Order: sequence, then structure tokens, then C-alpha cells
Amino acid sequence: MTTTTTLSPASISAAAAPSLRGVLRQRWQQVAARYPHRGPAGRLLALALDGLQGSLRLLSTALFLPGVHRGRLVSVRGRPLVRNEGRIELGHRVRVWSHVSRVKLFVGPGAVLRVGDDTRLNGVHISVSCQVTIGHHVRLGPNVVILDDDFHDAAQHNAAGQRAPVCIHDHAWIAMNALILQGVTIGEGAAVAAGAVVTRDVPPYTLVAGVPARIIRELPRPAHFTSPVNAASR
Repeated sequence: MTTTTTLSPASISAAAAPSLRGVLRQRWQQVAARYPHRGPAGRLLALALDGLQGSLRLLSTALFLPGVHRGRLVSVRGRPLVRNEGRIELGHRVRVWSHVSRVKLFVGPGAVLRVGDDTRLNGVHISVSCQVTIGHHVRLGPNVVILDDDFHDAAQHNAAGQRAPVCIHDHAWIAMNALILQGVTIGEGAAVAAGAVVTRDVPPYTLVAGVPARIIRELPRPAHFTSPVNAASR
């Protein structure tokens, strides 16, 4: 098992970790919103229990993510299924959550899975035969499936299928039960609706839905989303 704080410069950039004071302030605000009728003592107890759970999730990465190159504060909730015969790189503060649906990460020999900072893998299934790159601040919902390999030819079932890298840019959102197929690039800030089957590239800041997925509408480009390094440049 290898734990790193600076991953390959060609993959995931190192982002500054938030200050402890800022994190505690944010968590206190969340606890206060969750328990509005509790006094300071009750909220402090809830904050302590929340911190204990978070610590256990951080510690569980060593048990459940063996052989994975990890950034700082990577956390695991539930038990993922990992078969790593290639290379898996997780950026800082990546969440690997299996409490709704089990995360499955299958990386074949010589293949590479790269995941950027602050990205959430929530019950996702990722199968990598060559390369899958996921940017920063990406949200992947339960039962999302990402494949960079067709595995079988449609006309000749015994023949190998096509394979091509998949790239998901920063701030993208992939809703539950969506399927991302080989060779697809999903642009920055794009959204894929639940149950969509994505067979072609998705432009930045667009919403796609359907089988096969088609553009539904454009999405606003937030001014504060300034990503000088996106998934395509890694």
C-alpha cells in the first residue's frame, strides 16, 4: 500500500487543504442546521460523534484501498470492491462511499484510473481496460457505470470489442444509473440525467438525458468555476 500527498503531475494536481478552523466552522454550521432544537452541549456531542465517524472513514482507507495511490484525507464509507491490476490514483479528499450502493473499481493490467480532488464516488461501478480520468469536484451517483471497453464486438461475439479512454472533466455531475461508454468525453460542468446512456461526447455546461443521451439544454456557467487545469490536461 502506498500513500502519497503529491501524485503524478500528469494526473492530479495538489490542491491546498482547507484549514482546520474552516472545516470545524463548516461542520458546526451543519450540525446546528441538523439539530436546531439542541443546545450547545448537545450540538458539541453531535459534532464529536460526527468527527469520530469521519476519523474511522479515514482510517478504513488503509484496509479497503490497498495498493491505491491516495492523496490527503481520502475517506471510505462502507466496503468497496477493488480489483486493481493496474494503477489507481485518488486525489485529495476523494470520498469512496458504498453505503447506498457498493463501489466497484476494476482496473486491468496496465490500465490507469485517475480521480481528481474533492470528487465523490458514491456507489459507482468503474471498469478500466486502458484509461479513465475523472476531474476535480465531480459527483458520481449510485449505480453509475463507466466502461472504457466494449469487451465484445456487436457483430462477432467472440471478437474483442473497441476500447478507448473515458474523460470526465471538472465539476461534472453524473446522476444515478447512468452509463458512460468507451471513448466518451464529458465536458466541464456538464450534467448527465439519471438512466442516460452516453455514447458520444457531452459539451461543457450542458444537460443530457435519454437513450442514447441527447442534449436537453445548456446550463449556466458559474463565474466562480475557474479551473485552469481540467481533466483533459492531466
